[in-house]
Amino acid sequence: MCGIIGYTGSKPAQPFLIEGLKKLEYRGYDSAGIALYSPKDFQIFRAVGPVAELENQLSSSPSTATQGIAHTRWATHGGPSEINAHPHRSGELVLVHNGIIENHIALKEVLSKKGFQFVSQTDSEVLAAWIEHQRAQLSGSHWKNLPLAEKRQIAIQAIKQALEHIEGHYAFVAMFRDLEDHIFGAQMGAPMVIAPTEHGFFVASDLQATLQHSLKAFILPKNSIFWLDSKTSFWNPIHAPKSAPFRPSAYETLEWSAEKVEKDGYETFMLKEIFQQPIVVADSLSGRLPEAETQGFHWDHLKANEVLWKNVKRLYLIACGTSYHAALVAKYFFERWSRLDCHVDIASEFRYRSPVFEPGTVVGVISQSGETADTLAALRLANEAGCSTFSICNVPTSTIARESSFQYPTKAGPEIGVASTKAFTAQLTVLSALALDVARLRGVGQTEAFHALARLPHDLDRVLTHAEKYIQAGKSMAQSRLVLFIGRGPLYPLALEGALKLKELTYVPAEGFAAGELKHGPIAYIDDQVTTIVLAPQDDLYLKTVSNLQEVKARGGKIIAIGTEGDRELAGQCHDFFGLPQ
Repeated sequence: MCGIIGYTGSKPAQPFLIEGLKKLEYRGYDSAGIALYSPKDFQIFRAVGPVAELENQLSSSPSTATQGIAHTRWATHGGPSEINAHPHRSGELVLVHNGIIENHIALKEVLSKKGFQFVSQTDSEVLAAWIEHQRAQLSGSHWKNLPLAEKRQIAIQAIKQALEHIEGHYAFVAMFRDLEDHIFGAQMGAPMVIAPTEHGFFVASDLQATLQHSLKAFILPKNSIFWLDSKTSFWNPIHAPKSAPFRPSAYETLEWSAEKVEKDGYETFMLKEIFQQPIVVADSLSGRLPEAETQGFHWDHLKANEVLWKNVKRLYLIACGTSYHAALVAKYFFERWSRLDCHVDIASEFRYRSPVFEPGTVVGVISQSGETADTLAALRLANEAGCSTFSICNVPTSTIARESSFQYPTKAGPEIGVASTKAFTAQLTVLSALALDVARLRGVGQTEAFHALARLPHDLDRVLTHAEKYIQAGKSMAQSRLVLFIGRGPLYPLALEGALKLKELTYVPAEGFAAGELKHGPIAYIDDQVTTIVLAPQDDLYLKTVSNLQEVKARGGKIIAIGTEGDRELAGQCHDFFGLPQ
């Protein structure tokens, strides 16, 4: 995922921009670049690899420029290379961009016929050239000699005219030569925030890049254009009348502190976040738990919550990636506890088919960031169809949280690790609480699960005390040709999540399967170089899951089991056994 950071103010921009890029490294990237404003011309530096490579380029000649933009790129159009890295230059403009320009090929053909020459394979360079084309048409050859206010107006109009022809889901930040102290940009579906400080303004694609400088932020709405200088920042909807004055940004005070995004002595952010799970679950439940199982959970707006679920007949849960796996687990909660028809969809599939929204349909979307593009599009589809909607989200100021009609916030705090840990756990916590509450509203309440939720933070603490054993088991898997994760019922989606984690973090091939599906093909994989991780708590499907282990053992596969404490039978059939609280 690409990252953007920009600054204009009274202090040197280069250290801020490099620091911001490092804060965005967790998103994953393959190259990085920076453009610094100079009265003579832009200074542009780009490097393949980590931000440290870019930093090395800059170390020999640190700049005193007080204005600049920077970017980390994850290759989409065109492979990782210095030529394809951002920023991209076209004439008087330099630009960094997140997202996809869907019609860039058609635009490139038009510009090529007009004499534009392209050096990269990226859609981002086409975007820069298209805006520059509009600017040149508006200003002619007089750009350099125009008054500052007129240049600013031309820059804004050029961006507006350009965006009328551009299709896609994206955001960008740009600077124009001879327009000192000014940064421009647009949010056309990809997140963008502006953060004020005493010495200037930051603009970024992610709060993580600005938190250490400011606890105030303006979250730009979708389809908006903005500009800022060292003293002010303004925005407008992209379709505002030409004569409409730009609106001053309205800043929100954030609850997250910069200290919360540091490692706190852990080797990695992800390790820190693994160990934060007990407190995150406690925070997400704090003040929510009912005094008795016959009473309801304490949501932020109780009457609105009851209205949302009053006549529900069908529930859609929509998400991507890890959040999708949380939704798959929750399907078992809602159907088993609430007796509610529940359908789960990957957001990128849901938005491109024709879902049936009958009366009584409720649509819930799940997202850690609250800015996941496909999930947001699915939410908007449901809103346009007149459905009741809710979100389970970790960022209360996010677009998804704002556009859903009801919110069930998780309180995981900032999550830096790319592979989600505490946000996933918090999602499952809120989803299970919600399913129990819907069961109560539908008159089919549960009891045991209420008490289990209350002790969950304590149980998680107990699980984490055995971290060294998990590490040793992980080392033993390093030479595995393949790792299979299997489970039944709500453990099946967790098997999918386990496989996703392993692939994402180690690049070891891994697959998740429903345990009953082993004999329908996956069993052909198994030999003594394959590790199978089985999720087998002592539930109503336990005996069926354990029987599947015999198929693995018969083929010499290594077995790691995660089950219930004290289960000697399961432990006796495995190479490693980890018992969890009941």
